[in-house]
Amino acid sequence: MSQSEFGARSNGSAVKRAKRRGLVWNAVVLGNVGARDDVPVLEAAMRHDELFVREHAAWSLRTLTG
Repeated sequence: MSQSEFGARSNGSAVKRAKRRGLVWNAVVLGNVGARDDVPVLEAAMRHDELFVREHAAWSLRTLTG
């Protein structure tokens, strides 16, 4: 989801306070608690515009897939 899509979808909700970066961070922590079913979400995070998200998605993928 792009920044503009996030802004449009989260307008008027509590998610807006977390910002897109906070929401994406929650997806990336799947390496700690996730399952192999979460791999597609993490693969998508590998194309994120922020480096820290890509780095943590890579770590999570390695953790989940060995």
